[in-house]
Amino acid sequence: MLDRILEPRALQAAAAALDGLSARHAAIADNIANVNTPGYKRKDVLFEAQLEEALETSSPGSRLPALKPQVVRDTATTLRTDGNNVDIEREAVALAENSIRYEAVTEYVAGFFSNLKQIINGAK
Repeated sequence: MLDRILEPRALQAAAAALDGLSARHAAIADNIANVNTPGYKRKDVLFEAQLEEALETSSPGSRLPALKPQVVRDTATTLRTDGNNVDIEREAVALAENSIRYEAVTEYVAGFFSNLKQIINGAK
């Protein structure tokens, strides 16, 4: 049981997810801030597939490879005549979803450290 609690990949995956979610939050904030900027193209951050692949290809007990969230621009769509493609309602939903995911991962990390604290205190 202790080896599963202290599995380094779990905490590394949570840290990578928090990095990706934080970068996505910044991209969504940029999109919202530029909703009225002519020619602005919305951004998104992709990291989930990279994280999933790292988890699938690394062995238990090993460190995950360094992951870098990828910022992509949606240049294929245009919603308005000024070239801007930011839909404020879509961004609001994306922000809410991202916030929920971020909170879920932080709760996991808090639980990880709470369990670790209990193990340490129990060993005294």
